[in-house]
Amino acid sequence: MSNYGRFVISLDTELSWGSFDTSGIRHYEQAYRNTREVIDGLCDLFDTYEAPVTWALVMHLLDDCDCHSDLTSPSYDWVDWFSAIPCATDVNRQLWYAPEILDRIRSAEVEHEIGLHGYTHLILGAEGCTRDAAESEVETALAVANRAGIDPDTYVFPRNEIGHLDVLRKNDIRFYRGVDARWYEQRLPNTLRRPLRFADEVLKSTPPVVVPNERDGLVELPGSQILRPFTGPWKYTQSNTQIKRAKSGLDKAARTGEVFHLWFHPFNLGISPDRHLNVIEEILSYAAELRDQGEIEICTIADAVQGSSRI
Repeated sequence: MSNYGRFVISLDTELSWGSFDTSGIRHYEQAYRNTREVIDGLCDLFDTYEAPVTWALVMHLLDDCDCHSDLTSPSYDWVDWFSAIPCATDVNRQLWYAPEILDRIRSAEVEHEIGLHGYTHLILGAEGCTRDAAESEVETALAVANRAGIDPDTYVFPRNEIGHLDVLRKNDIRFYRGVDARWYEQRLPNTLRRPLRFADEVLKSTPPVVVPNERDGLVELPGSQILRPFTGPWKYTQSNTQIKRAKSGLDKAARTGEVFHLWFHPFNLGISPDRHLNVIEEILSYAAELRDQGEIEICTIADAVQGSSRI
């Protein structure tokens, strides 16, 4: 990798597609309704600080339909997927259909990367997701993207559950976001990971920096830090921990010449949008200072991977 670090932001952009299978729509409804406002604010900030990012979109946000008889259903044990999806259960269209989000991203002064977050947010790495179901999901997402003039290189797996890389490879997807590069993210069950994540936040531990890795014919860029919303148990952490951790991750990227990869869901900022956007701005402002000093580059997943000397 070059002698300067890189700062990457990736955004899981999904509205109610992100939680319909876990009964989360009601819980997050107001945040979903505020997401367009959040995305508008984010685009303004990215323009102000000249920061290109990777927007990973659930492609059904662009596709207004109510019939999925041509798609292959997974065999999950927690939900009947195509009976529960928002467009089949009469959830308010504002929560699942949002082509204007793509219009807003494209209207930005900065040129962003638009990647895939699936078609219906299918969990490709979960037990019960067959290869046929994965092919149906990925191919439909690509078809919708292509109709919208998008030729995506990057896939962000819903819930970071990675699976069926061969399906991505078959469909000419080249890059994907891997799980965060903390030892416990891949080795422990979720019930044990949660307290360790909380401890990282309370202790303001420096997030890991990462490098691209070749895997099964694709290139993975792991995550470094998820930006947590000020809700749930995270409200019990100090309000500045997110900023301090991100700044320390940026400093580490500048020192090592590696990548600090921050990611989050725009809807999480929909609870107290102004407060959350202020956090993003403070991080972007610091990153811009480092960039102007020649210590880092702010770039997309695709650009970070293609600019790496290790691939």
